[in-house]
Amino acid sequence: MKRLTSALDAIFAGAHPGLIAAAVILALLDVAVAAQHLSGSRPETPVAVRTVVASAETEQRAPVIPPELLDMIGRD
Repeated sequence: MKRLTSALDAIFAGAHPGLIAAAVILALLDVAVAAQHLSGSRPETPVAVRTVVASAETEQRAPVIPPELLDMIGRD
């Protein structure tokens, strides 16, 4: 049991600096992403603009009634 404990202690002692380095790198990346979001240097997204022109022709047209509803006109 003592050998296993000492072997695990040696393994984890060697892995400890690597884990610290990985944590530091992740923390720096996190800070860099947060700084980018706060800086406001995001490119503007293009806005789709659609121009609608109402002509006199479209305003005078009667609404289209489907044929199945035409025979129901006048029945209430």
